[in-house]
Amino acid sequence: MNTTLLRQTWNLIETTNAWELLEASESDLIQRLLQRLDAQKPLAAQERVSLNDYLHTKMSLIKDTAESRLVSA
Repeated sequence: MNTTLLRQTWNLIETTNAWELLEASESDLIQRLLQRLDAQKPLAAQERVSLNDYLHTKMSLIKDTAESRLVSA
């Protein structure tokens, strides 16, 4: 996974509604994020697998980031 894709992923996370990030189940949220990233730039099969794994490992950070956005709003 390259740095451009990582930046694109975190930009999408940061611009996604915080409630959506918090309310969705982990698997649903990952699928939504992958679909949106794929719509921006089609993902290769290996990129999709790598991103899926990466998002699973970063889910606590994603949820914490969303919570902090709500608190500071």
